[in-house]
Amino acid sequence: MSIGNAYYDAKLASVYDQMYPIEFDTAQAVDFISELAPPQGRVLELGVGNGRIALPLAARGFQVHGIDGSEAMLAELGARDPQGCVTTMLGDFTEVGTGVTFDVATLVLNTFFVAITKDQQLECLRLVREQLSPGGKFTLEAFDPAPYHGLERPDLSMRHLDEGAIMLDTLSVDRCQQLMLGTHTIIDGGPPQTKQHLLRYAFPFEIDLLAELSGLRLMDRWEDWTKHPYTSSSLRHVSVYEPTPAAAR
Repeated sequence: MSIGNAYYDAKLASVYDQMYPIEFDTAQAVDFISELAPPQGRVLELGVGNGRIALPLAARGFQVHGIDGSEAMLAELGARDPQGCVTTMLGDFTEVGTGVTFDVATLVLNTFFVAITKDQQLECLRLVREQLSPGGKFTLEAFDPAPYHGLERPDLSMRHLDEGAIMLDTLSVDRCQQLMLGTHTIIDGGPPQTKQHLLRYAFPFEIDLLAELSGLRLMDRWEDWTKHPYTSSSLRHVSVYEPTPAAAR
């Protein structure tokens, strides 16, 4: 099973930055990842999207590669990167790797959860391990599922995209399978357009266990990219993993 359910089509790709207006968070994430990589080091971003993280990293002199399953998102990245500073690959990062190794690999903004089965998530982490150089690091940003795990009825919300467009979001949760079904409906004056995607959320301790099975171990966990301590009230986490000694040999 591929992660095609989560691929952004052309319409969603065109409004992605309006869906997630988090420029401040981008700068913090780029600073964090830059600290883990040596100067001019090699960085891999899984789910590279339109280059929100990858392009600033490339501007700092890193050799950046990105994998994404959405042709539309990679087209957006290409338009922003006419000189080809970021090397991109179209593919499902739970099934294929680049065949080369990196100093840092990263998965940001809950992208790990687009792998909608435990086996997909495990295979994703195994591929990450295969693509890490000796001493390499893997960073993963994800929300803490606890507030959503108890959701008993669909949650409705609205996002403002621009002066002429809004997005209506509906979120439903299947606690038995740890699945979240999100429905996005864009209303912009034309016929409403709806896109659904499925996520399989995992609790931090569950991700740690999958990582251990994949030859990775947790080094640090923070609440955010600015390294605020992770506590029981944290709504997300930024976790850093490294290869276990046995896996590194």
